[in-house]
Amino acid sequence: MPLTGNMPTGVPHPTRSLGYGIIRWCQRYILQPDGENAGQPWRFSPEQLRFVLWLYAIDERGRWLYRSAALRRAKGWGLRQDPTSRGFGDRGIHRPRPLLPL
Repeated sequence: MPLTGNMPTGVPHPTRSLGYGIIRWCQRYILQPDGENAGQPWRFSPEQLRFVLWLYAIDERGRWLYRSAALRRAKGWGLRQDPTSRGFGDRGIHRPRPLLPL
């Protein structure tokens, strides 16, 4: 799939993205650190949901659709201020290898 600089429209089917499980894990175990919702379960923004789902998208053979990704926003928006980064690690986004059917 060629890179266009933009995410595809919509979201991948649940059988075509490992992101659904990652989102469930993050929303179960990560708490909002501050603000009016401090201590509440973390909730992704719609943009973050789509990014995670496409980042972890796989093809029919279980291979990544995208080998790499970059999420660029204006100064101050960064993942460091956002608990989303805790789901990925502070050094970048690390993905496990998808399980390939035998």
